[in-house]
Amino acid sequence: MITKGIDVSQYQGMIDWETVKREIDYAIIRVGYGQDQEDQDDKMFQRNITECTRLKIPFGVYLYSYARTTSQAVGEANHVLRLIRGYKLDYPVYYDLEDEKTTGQESNEQIALIAKTFGDILEKENYYVGIYSSFSWFQTKLIDPIFSQYTKWIARYSKELNYNGSVGMWQYSDDGRVRGIQGPVDLNECYVDFPSRMKQLGLNGYQQMYQIKDMVLFHHVFLTSKSTTPLKPYQTIGTITKIVPNARNPYLIGKDQGWVNNQVIEARVIYLSNPDYIGNSIVDGLKEIGADSSFSNRTRIAMLNGIQDYSGTSKQNEELLQLLKNGKLLS
Repeated sequence: MITKGIDVSQYQGMIDWETVKREIDYAIIRVGYGQDQEDQDDKMFQRNITECTRLKIPFGVYLYSYARTTSQAVGEANHVLRLIRGYKLDYPVYYDLEDEKTTGQESNEQIALIAKTFGDILEKENYYVGIYSSFSWFQTKLIDPIFSQYTKWIARYSKELNYNGSVGMWQYSDDGRVRGIQGPVDLNECYVDFPSRMKQLGLNGYQQMYQIKDMVLFHHVFLTSKSTTPLKPYQTIGTITKIVPNARNPYLIGKDQGWVNNQVIEARVIYLSNPDYIGNSIVDGLKEIGADSSFSNRTRIAMLNGIQDYSGTSKQNEELLQLLKNGKLLS
């Protein structure tokens, strides 16, 4: 699923959001830039976020960074937190790393430390963090492994993005036209269902939903409930056995599989079961119990159940159907 959105700042002026709502799926709103000072707030931020909330337009936010040190990254994180508390964000909090005269003068290692400092603070407050930058920065500067921890929003004004890696959102134009906005506006495509993820994971102002005995899918683990260094797990599915409230990584997986937080959990996993189905179609078997039978969802389910490169072959579908009949189909 691809959704269409815009990102806005004070430079779009007074936006007619009621008209814009009919033209877009979501908006990313600039908080401001730099340090936690009111004179560095975006002049239209409060109006934009209030209007999006009132009209139920899904939105996220971004802050333009000038940080050259980790202490400045702390200030920028506090800047964001001051302005977004109390709101529910359906899209990530993006850290805009692109300023050549400040951040861009630092080493790649220092930029990674700046990003991690910002990310750690927001994640501790239960926000979902992303990184925004140009295609060239992601190719040459934002190459530390730490950046694999965050969803990417890449700017490249061309017919195709052609980025060799995982991308959540693509800013493909800085000269778009949308009814309700006077002048140009940035246009974006999003490839992740962030609104569902935020609600499911209890992030960005939404209530946490995980409990002991929940089986979850995750992409990293941590050694302790306080660790800040993500590690690749030997298994990516496990059951929550302990919860430490207010910890950075509150959920223990199994006895010693590691600790996870809402940022690294991708979904709650359940078992689908249809023991009474007597047909031979996985599509019909799923439909009969009200489950999503689309090819994209079957591909996701196949991966969860150890079937790689799902293409819908008879053998693959038979495997899925047998698991479904036995009540052991992970979903």
